[in-house]
Amino acid sequence: MTRLIKPIVWTFLFLIMMLAIDQFLVQVPPVNPAHAVISNFYRDFRSRMIEIVFGEKKTSPVSIEAVINEQGKRHKATSPENAAGKGQGKPAAKAQAKDGRRYIYSDAHGELQFADSLEEVPKAFRGQAQPMGE
Repeated sequence: MTRLIKPIVWTFLFLIMMLAIDQFLVQVPPVNPAHAVISNFYRDFRSRMIEIVFGEKKTSPVSIEAVINEQGKRHKATSPENAAGKGQGKPAAKAQAKDGRRYIYSDAHGELQFADSLEEVPKAFRGQAQPMGE
C-alpha cells in the first residue's frame, strides 16, 4: 500500500507546484524586464495550448484599420474626458475630410493619435501632425 501512496503524493505535489507557477506567471504583474518577458511568453504559450486542446480561437482583426479602430474604441472608452461626460461633443464615426487624408500625431504622453482631418488635431500638435499614406 505504501508503494502506491508515495507516487500519488508526489504526483499531487507536482501538480500543486505547476498550478502555483501557472498562477504566478498569469496573475502577478511583472516587476522587472525578465519577469515581463517570461510572463508574456508563458501567456502566449498557454493561450496556444488552450486553443489546440479545446479548439477555442480568439478572433483577430483582419486588417491594420481594424486594429486601429479597436484601439481607438478602447482609448475613447477609458479616457478621462469620456468618463466625466465631456468628450461627447463629436460623433465617433465622422466622415473624413474633403481631401480624404488622415493625420497621425503624438500627444503630450507620447501616444500616437489619429485624426480624420487637420482640424481635429489639437492646435498644440498641428505642427507635428503628418498625413498618412494610403
